[in-house]
Amino acid sequence: MLSDKVLRLLPHVGRAESAFLALLLRSEGVRRQIGNLLNGGTGQNNISQADVRDLVVPDVSPDLQRRIVAAHAAFERRIGALESMAAKKALLLDALVEQLVSFSEEDLVPLKDAGVEIDAGVTLGAHRVPHLRPTGYLRVANVRKGWIEGDIAQLEAMERDHRRYSLTPGDLLVVEGHADPEQIGRCAMVGAEQSGLLYQNHLFRLRFDDVLPEFAMLWLNSRSVRAYWKSQTATSSGLYTINSRLLGAVPFPRASRDTQQRVVGVWKAESRTLSLMRQRIAKLRLIQRAVVEDLLLGRAGAPVT
Repeated sequence: MLSDKVLRLLPHVGRAESAFLALLLRSEGVRRQIGNLLNGGTGQNNISQADVRDLVVPDVSPDLQRRIVAAHAAFERRIGALESMAAKKALLLDALVEQLVSFSEEDLVPLKDAGVEIDAGVTLGAHRVPHLRPTGYLRVANVRKGWIEGDIAQLEAMERDHRRYSLTPGDLLVVEGHADPEQIGRCAMVGAEQSGLLYQNHLFRLRFDDVLPEFAMLWLNSRSVRAYWKSQTATSSGLYTINSRLLGAVPFPRASRDTQQRVVGVWKAESRTLSLMRQRIAKLRLIQRAVVEDLLLGRAGAPVT
């Protein structure tokens, strides 16, 4: 049985393909219309059947629908193969990192004693709907285990928000909560591409005085810290969460600068291939989206194999 918050669309036989409708509803034009409905100042956080019926969409022939679905599927096959290769490479890299960041309990101190600032991000709400001063910000979905990816959302920001929440290269972002206990506390480092962005309140920002951020990121994503989170968190609502107190108490290694540089150096050398693969996947996703959009609007043809 469907929830009353879910609308079911049944394509007319001979007029619309189910796979095509799924792509159409994710297209830029439809997403923009839905965004305007949600951010139109009415305070609504859902859309109605009438809203869906009133969406303006291109009139696409069944033949072109099949071409669009085929083009999308061709990209999916290529991207899927790369993602499979990247996943295998990531497993090998994780095993290497675990060896590099193996420290005894005598070498560990609470994170708060490692010269670090821990700050939560921007609290979202109706007053944050982008209007006069739209600013990009990072969400939980952007912060993966060791890298940052995905579309950049926008919010309304004042000058004081930039002073307080603006990100700089080398900042670390830690996920505050997740339905999967394996994902809580996952950590990624801000790069030059994310400089100046803000970050939401379900992320913690870490800034170290005298610790290499790459070293700190590798440790915070390690099995030792995963075990710490599993021992410290529970849920009654389906969402596992951490707080700044628990984050400040994370065991953290007192490692010399030479040790940190050695660990980071090996990790960088071994992770270069994986980084290039992820960049390739991200680029293919952008091309895939552009090809589908062009076909929807009748601007271009596209290969399907």
